[in-house]
Amino acid sequence: MDQRRRLAAFLVAVPLLLSGCTGDDDEPEPAAASTSASSSSASPAPTTPESPGTPDPSAPTDEELPGDASFPADTSDDGGPAQSGAAADPAGQGGGVAIRLATHEGYDRLVLDLHTAGVPAWTVRYTEASGPGGGPVDIEGDAFLRVSLQTGAPSGQGQSRVKTSPGPIAEVVTTGYFEGSEEVLIGVRGGEVPFRAFALTDPGRIVIDVRAAG
Repeated sequence: MDQRRRLAAFLVAVPLLLSGCTGDDDEPEPAAASTSASSSSASPAPTTPESPGTPDPSAPTDEELPGDASFPADTSDDGGPAQSGAAADPAGQGGGVAIRLATHEGYDRLVLDLHTAGVPAWTVRYTEASGPGGGPVDIEGDAFLRVSLQTGAPSGQGQSRVKTSPGPIAEVVTTGYFEGSEEVLIGVRGGEVPFRAFALTDPGRIVIDVRAAG
């Protein structure tokens, strides 16, 4: 009798022990924590090289005419440093300019042809109608642009005149040399209108575009 009871108790206990041993293996493992947010915030943003600067539209590389008078222009002083040409200029060859002037729709173009491959330091600005030494100059126009070329030429007088009509440039006068500076005076119709200027080499030239008033 006692032997039967012990056998029954053993048979009940065996399945309970087996269920207890297998319970832990059935538990699902916890999911791994995401690191994308912290890694993205810790990693520096990718850098890209700076794009090269765009060419200055006010300084063309040749005498090609703009399509219209919408090119960049204003009334502020303009100028540039000396530039060498492909060939060295002979010593002392730095004086004298030839004038080319043409009227286009909405603007005039003045080209000062130098007798050199390079160009000297130069400036263009609105000023009074005077020569290199300060004396008055008889010239047509309502405002006056002065072109100064640091050619190093000795002081002296030498004058030539070019007139045009009906564009914004009324007259151009070369006014001579003074203390190493050669000057050209431009008489402008309609007051101080916008202009632009740039230098070219081989051969040396200064190009000035003057817009019409209004």
